[in-house]
Amino acid sequence: MEVIYKRLALGAIFITLPIIIILTNLELVAFNKNFYNAKYDKYQVVENTGIKKDELMEVTHELLSYLRGERNDLKIYANVLGENRLVFDERDRAHMVDVQVLFIKGTLLRNISSIVFIIGFIYLIFIKKYRREAVRMLLNSIITTAILIILLAIIISTDFSKYFDIFHYIFFDNDLWRLDPNKSILINLVPLGFFKDIVVKLGLNISISFALITLISIWYLRKNKSTIKYKIL
Repeated sequence: MEVIYKRLALGAIFITLPIIIILTNLELVAFNKNFYNAKYDKYQVVENTGIKKDELMEVTHELLSYLRGERNDLKIYANVLGENRLVFDERDRAHMVDVQVLFIKGTLLRNISSIVFIIGFIYLIFIKKYRREAVRMLLNSIITTAILIILLAIIISTDFSKYFDIFHYIFFDNDLWRLDPNKSILINLVPLGFFKDIVVKLGLNISISFALITLISIWYLRKNKSTIKYKIL
């Protein structure tokens, strides 16, 4: 029975670690208002939306609060081209309902994965003293995920727009994400280039996280060399 528990714990670590790292870094990037501030300048969002920068950042704050589930709707008013009006039209708001659900589910998945990871890690490290196996599994998980991410990045880089559409086909069951830039402030707030930059920033953050875990794991394994040969699980 102990062997089964050990394999379950190792499997839990292998699966949940990348989920935790990827979704945590996604949250850090997606809710970083300084990132939005810089990209608004880069993509001339003030000019494209007709909303002044200070007010644009207030709208962004409310938008991010909505994605966190901290406000009930996106009926936000701002001065747009000199007129006080709703920032997001009905289609914008309908699409963001789906986006909010996606973010909330992602947070839930990350939190559940964290609990499973902690339980598995505590079992291996402190209860059964399988420290080297646990660290090896961390390393295997990181290396495997890194290879998959690199392959995915190469594929996406060939045609970001195409794969951005495929992402929407996978995660949304409607076409509300197809927004008209002549009518929608939302699409002018976060244009395609904005999402490219998010993906690049996310990739950089994930790479740093993976590198740190890899270095710590290798350091630990070298420091705690064992003469016992473990079977590959």
